Amino acid sequence: MPSNKRKVLVLHYIFNNSDFLMKRNEIRHDHLVYLRQCSKENGGKVEFKASESLSGKSFYWPLTTSDDEMIQFMQEDPYYKAGIVIEVLIYRYTVRERYRI
Repeated sequence: MPSNKRKVLVLHYIFNNSDFLMKRNEIRHDHLVYLRQCSKENGGKVEFKASESLSGKSFYWPLTTSDDEMIQFMQEDPYYKAGIVIEVLIYRYTVRERYRI
C-alpha cells in the first residue's frame, strides 16, 4: 500500500455573521486567482481542495516544504490580508491508497 507523505496547512475562517459572507465574497475571486497562481508557480505541488468549506480550507504541500514557506504563502493570501483567517494549523499527513485485487 503506497503512501504519500505531505504537510497540510489548514486555515480556519471567521464564520459567524452575514458581514463575513459579504467580505469573503468581495475578495473570493482574488483568493482563487492567488491559489491558482501559487500552485502553477510550484509546479502543481501545492494542492487545495476544490470544494471550499465556509469555515476553512486545507492546502497540501510536499513534506520537504518549510513551515516558513507555508506561512509566507498564507500571509499573502487575500483572505488572510482581509482578516478572515482566525486560526492556522500545520501538520504532517500521510495519504494511504487502498487497492482492490
